[in-house]
Amino acid sequence: MAKIVFGMAVPHSGMLGQKPEDWLNNAERDFKNPELWFRNRTWTYPELEAHRGKAFEQYLTIEERTARAKRCRAALDEMAAAYRRAKVDVAIILGKDQQEIFPHFSPSIAIYSGEEVHNGPPQRSVYAPDHHVVHKAHPKLASYLLETFQARGFDLTDLFAWPENVWMERQMKQKADYPVVPHAYSFVYHQIMGDEPPPHVPVLMNLFYPPTQPSMARCIEFGDVLRDAIEAWPEDVRVAVIASGGLSHFVNDEEFDQDILKKLASYDYEGLSAIPNGWFQSGTSEIKIYGTVMKALQHTGAEMTLVDYVPCWRTAAGTGEGMGFMYWDPER
Repeated sequence: MAKIVFGMAVPHSGMLGQKPEDWLNNAERDFKNPELWFRNRTWTYPELEAHRGKAFEQYLTIEERTARAKRCRAALDEMAAAYRRAKVDVAIILGKDQQEIFPHFSPSIAIYSGEEVHNGPPQRSVYAPDHHVVHKAHPKLASYLLETFQARGFDLTDLFAWPENVWMERQMKQKADYPVVPHAYSFVYHQIMGDEPPPHVPVLMNLFYPPTQPSMARCIEFGDVLRDAIEAWPEDVRVAVIASGGLSHFVNDEEFDQDILKKLASYDYEGLSAIPNGWFQSGTSEIKIYGTVMKALQHTGAEMTLVDYVPCWRTAAGTGEGMGFMYWDPER
């Protein structure tokens, strides 16, 4: 029977691929954003600065940015090492599409049941190698998961072919000859798996776009069914469940992140589910799939290993990304 032997939650921010000298370049986007989500509502940048002051200006020096970038790199290296130590045969990778392949509709939850996954240019270098690579998916396991979830009350989308990654053409002014996978998945392949992922199933959760977002409680329930399905899979394989995304962004909220980390470490499902959905919007919504991993791993008795938590700032009012690096290893 299949056995869950590893869980991970890892950020996939583009800042992780930038030189610290370039972090502040993203501030212009924040200044112009009329809907910066922070604590259950949207703010303009002037509103955010009026509310928070310039309390984070002290973290914008090149010395601070360089130190935090080094911590993030060290944490990513340890996450990749932990993944290698787990000797995984099969992976379930949880992420989302950010209107990269679904610009005109938003399926709530989709499972990719095709044969192959493509990565490479023009995807940015933090997410992909400098050449086209093709990875094996796991259509047999994907079809089994689709059937199992349907039987357990989930109405899912069967994604059996990757759509074109239109974000590449729209934002980067380049078009690939193959369907480049969304960045939530490519980051895991490139940074954690060294461009050699095992046969795996990408699960796409619509975390960003109302009204079809699954709630935190639903994402936790998804983890419950996922655990049962994997444990009942008749093949003798070692399985990893990996969440790509989070923590708070594009407005950093260190107090909120620390509370989330505490709840994750203690398997506090009620506490996570009690947080209003308005706190899980924009990039911060990616935290929801951390709950999926937590639920899928709890039965193993694994304790969460927090490698590091590094808030990375790009404006005085506190925009940026909270980088949380954590894994669950029952055999540790």
